[in-house]
Amino acid sequence: MTASDPKRAAADLERLWSPAGHALATYSVRSGFHLLLSTLQLPPGSEVMFSAVTHPDMPRLAMHHGLVPVPVDLDRGTLAPRPDALTRALTPRTRILVVAHLFGGLVDLDLAWEMCESRGVLLVEDCAQAFRGPLDTGNPLADVSMFSFGMLKTATALGGALFTVRNASLLQRMRDIQAAWPQQR
Repeated sequence: MTASDPKRAAADLERLWSPAGHALATYSVRSGFHLLLSTLQLPPGSEVMFSAVTHPDMPRLAMHHGLVPVPVDLDRGTLAPRPDALTRALTPRTRILVVAHLFGGLVDLDLAWEMCESRGVLLVEDCAQAFRGPLDTGNPLADVSMFSFGMLKTATALGGALFTVRNASLLQRMRDIQAAWPQQR
């Protein structure tokens, strides 16, 4: 893989990440999340629930898309969204739940998945701080898993991100939109 052919390098990384074809390389988790929101085209006023501790740009991106960020309090011991807080935060306008795995730990997604699955809410896991090696491409319960390889990450590549997107139609629409974006040189 060489920097002289970034599209080929991205395709090679995507194949390594997910031989089944569920991966998408992006410039960063934030640009990939912007791409996800652009692709989904949610109605203005739709709610995106976030772990109460997250990168401040993530809720800002939701607001940029006309969405309402809703923080969900965390359990101090596990850093997982508290079940009572999830229940209170979930409304008929909720479209996405973003769970951040913090400080190298992994949150159990079972309860979040049950709540999201029963209500048609997209479950997104932010694994920017939780990469555990090449076999960890995300929790299969999550609809989208986002991994960062920036300078301050556990597994740095000095930049870039990889997404695991389990819905083939959503992944293809994301690819189509990203292909129309200007290329970094």
